[in-house]
Amino acid sequence: HKIAAFDNFTTDNFISLLHRKTFTEASIVILETMRNGTSIQLGTKLMQPPKPNSQTYCLVATTIANSLKQNSELALQLFQEAMDQGVTADGRFLNALLRCFGDDINGALAAWKGGIGAAAAKFEPKPNDNKQQIINRGANLLAAYNGLMHVCGRAIRPDVALRLAYAMQKTAGIEPTETTLNCYFAGKRLALSMTDEFRNFSFSMNQYESLLSVECTKYSSKDKRRAGDKKIRIIL
Repeated sequence: HKIAAFDNFTTDNFISLLHRKTFTEASIVILETMRNGTSIQLGTKLMQPPKPNSQTYCLVATTIANSLKQNSELALQLFQEAMDQGVTADGRFLNALLRCFGDDINGALAAWKGGIGAAAAKFEPKPNDNKQQIINRGANLLAAYNGLMHVCGRAIRPDVALRLAYAMQKTAGIEPTETTLNCYFAGKRLALSMTDEFRNFSFSMNQYESLLSVECTKYSSKDKRRAGDKKIRIIL
């Protein structure tokens, strides 16, 4: 996925590089252009593209994920390049990156253990950060875990999703949410729309999904929708 190195492009040259490219291929060409610092001639002016940041990589990963193909190797390459460039491991980028794995849940879990999980945890707020950052502690990891949940849905593996929900609480110290559950079901709906292979869902799998729903919809004092709920105190 490398492109030829030029000192600068005219707009025609640049557009020709994108001609007849798929969305995934075009996004990688643009990323390479930004990473190489290749100037683009716009009329009489020479435009210097900005260096890619976390948002840039997030958009590229989202484009790859939306191709609905299994792009595990490309996702790993993109992650490694981003880390080599010193790009922040923002949860939104990691979420999109993990969705590039499609239904390759084993590959996604291996990638998580191989560096993506550690990168997400490293970007979490530290005790000496400002108050707002501390309030948002866990948000980065949660966004990344939600990407894994989507892959579980694509693979129709509620058993793995349930284990992840437990790991989120026990290992990472964060609570799975309704968004986490919705990410799993969004992946599952996508999988079912692409094949009839999983139509005969086993009873045990339904049980896993029921347990997953319980883990992801526990009562939370931060849930504003339940602010008016009546509460009782049980004294034993």
